[in-house]
Amino acid sequence: MRNKMPMIALAMVLGTGMVWAGPPTVDTQTMDGIQSRLDHSKVNQHGNVQVTYDRGVATLTGTVDNLASKLEAEKAVKKAQGVSQVVDNIQVRADGMDDQQIARQAYHEVLMYYAYGLFDYVVPEVQNGTLTVNGYVTQPFMKVDLEKILSQVKGVTALQNNLEVLPNSQFDDRLRLQLARAIYGNPNFTPYRSMAQPPIRIIVKNQNVILEGVVNSTMDRNVAGIVANHTGLSFSVTNNLRVVKG
Repeated sequence: MRNKMPMIALAMVLGTGMVWAGPPTVDTQTMDGIQSRLDHSKVNQHGNVQVTYDRGVATLTGTVDNLASKLEAEKAVKKAQGVSQVVDNIQVRADGMDDQQIARQAYHEVLMYYAYGLFDYVVPEVQNGTLTVNGYVTQPFMKVDLEKILSQVKGVTALQNNLEVLPNSQFDDRLRLQLARAIYGNPNFTPYRSMAQPPIRIIVKNQNVILEGVVNSTMDRNVAGIVANHTGLSFSVTNNLRVVKG
């Protein structure tokens, strides 16, 4: 009689449809981990990202409004346990942002960057959503920072960071200061001194000088070149100043 009790109990359970489903599958656990990573990264605040998973491969689809969010989604999923490969099919799409608007916003971000100064020169250009950044910065961390900042601009689908980090040199530093005092101390450039961003950028590389930026007249351009040529111990002066009438 005792041997029949378990059989009867089991028959009663099966009869009511109460079947134990067993532990979660590996795929279910992995998907939960992937979704948790995505939620934590907050990429869906910038779009709508979906993920599928099959035998170690996580495939990302959907749209976001900037490159940084696309890269963040991929990075987050790669860290999930059980993921050996990520296929990133996320598209960057920002309604109402054309190349000109993207470039304008990128330039604004450069100007607002706290470390961007008189001795740096950064030029963002956009073609079909790809942002190319050319120019010079005085510190390595600036190149890294600006890449992170500009990848967050809405509509940027790809980013090419061509910024050149200028050499660390006491001679160059001394020459930069001499040139800054000579140019901005010149009476010709009195109106420029009150501007929030210095329009004449002074680039020094191994005691070679490049003047970049804009001035209001051809005369100002020529005077800046003359002043630079007669200041300090520079090996050469290249005057790339552009005349832009306000």
